[in-house]
Amino acid sequence: MNDWVQRKPLRLRGYDYGKPGYYFVTVCTAVRGETILAEISPEPQTVGAAALGGPSPIFAGPGLNAPANWTITLTDIGKVVRQHIENINTTYGERAGIDCYVIMPDHVHIVVWIHTLGNRPPRAAAPTVTLSGIVNALKGLSSKKAGYRLWQRSYYDHIIRSQEDLEATRQYILDNPQKWILSRE
Repeated sequence: MNDWVQRKPLRLRGYDYGKPGYYFVTVCTAVRGETILAEISPEPQTVGAAALGGPSPIFAGPGLNAPANWTITLTDIGKVVRQHIENINTTYGERAGIDCYVIMPDHVHIVVWIHTLGNRPPRAAAPTVTLSGIVNALKGLSSKKAGYRLWQRSYYDHIIRSQEDLEATRQYILDNPQKWILSRE
């Protein structure tokens, strides 16, 4: 008798997640509802990113600015996660990177882009870039640094199919801390 719960597939069947484009990803911590990665307070951010001890835990995409009516303070684990998110741009170079992200208390929203190299030949040992490879590296490296399993199994994704969808997704990311505050009041 098999007592295993049948999981619903989260990925779009037959879709190539190494295909160039933008992807909206949500990664949740193994423990939900707690301030594992960050604390969000309704006080305005007064000095910008410098008040947070480095780069902001929210990186707004092109043409967007994070509202200043709340403050996100990263925990030590949140700072590790931010470091690994920001390393994606360096690690993958022109092949993939982060458009925007926000680190919330128990989850992370990220817009990942994947590009082709155009007519240029790939570098000798450059592996194929896929969304799952990027997310699994982020989850694995940050969990290893934390010293325990930080993340839930799998992740949620949305394939961004238009400029309007990209802009709406960026706005959702920017609005998420405010929604968090309002849901707690």
